[in-house]
Amino acid sequence: MPVNPFRVEARRRAGRILRSTTATRWLIQAVFNRSDRFKARLGDTFADLMLLTSLLRDWVTGRYRTVPWGTLLTITGALVYFLMPLDAIPDPIVALGFVDDIAVISRTLKLTRNDLERYQQWRTEQENGRGESHE
Repeated sequence: MPVNPFRVEARRRAGRILRSTTATRWLIQAVFNRSDRFKARLGDTFADLMLLTSLLRDWVTGRYRTVPWGTLLTITGALVYFLMPLDAIPDPIVALGFVDDIAVISRTLKLTRNDLERYQQWRTEQENGRGESHE
């Protein structure tokens, strides 16, 4: 499979973003804003995108810190890719614009499945009032 230069760039940017709380918070807000605007076009992927973004938000705020660096890098890279207006298939192309973004998000879910399951379990415990820390 050929290397996607846009994914390479997204991963490079992800490493820089994660080293800055301000940049990470900006990324999270930008993803929430953009995904909300394109909710209908994202379909079922919208919920997956919200899960990835929520994990990153809870990590950067210190609420949930038990995330391996590789998982953070993978998730952040996917979110950066989602924000990039010019990627493998430019987003303004109505019928196909989000196909590659959805593929990247789907791949990210597979790569980070175990960590996402732990995160979802932690979120459920928080919502049920058993807010014990798992750090």
